[in-house]
Amino acid sequence: MTKKKKIISGCILICLFGIVGIYSYVNINKKNNFKISQVSWDAETANWWTDNTQDNIYDVKFQVLEGTDLREISSLKSTYNMKIDSNIESGDLNIKIYNDNKILFEESGSVIETISISNNDSKNVRIETTGKKAKGHIKIKLV
Repeated sequence: MTKKKKIISGCILICLFGIVGIYSYVNINKKNNFKISQVSWDAETANWWTDNTQDNIYDVKFQVLEGTDLREISSLKSTYNMKIDSNIESGDLNIKIYNDNKILFEESGSVIETISISNNDSKNVRIETTGKKAKGHIKIKLV
């Protein structure tokens, strides 16, 4: 009886390790589909600017932002979603997402929204954040 329990326990462990391995592989490949790069930085003041941008997440926090941060998205995917979550405690902040042809999204202040970037719009996509004495946090996740 104990031999059967050991065999069953071993099979369960092998299955769990297999599932975790597959999940990790898929999750890493999703993140590697995107690159967010700095295009320009034109800010008079950016106190306590924390940039945690990596892979598929644009993530910045700031105490005072007076100026503009411009990023470009390179994607291996033809269509994708952008989950925008900004929390602005004070001041004014405008988030603008555009490509060479049109503005895909533009809104000021705190935002929680998901936008879809279609095949036709996925080339040369840029994220422009402009602050006027803004304090807050912006996180945009690409999926």
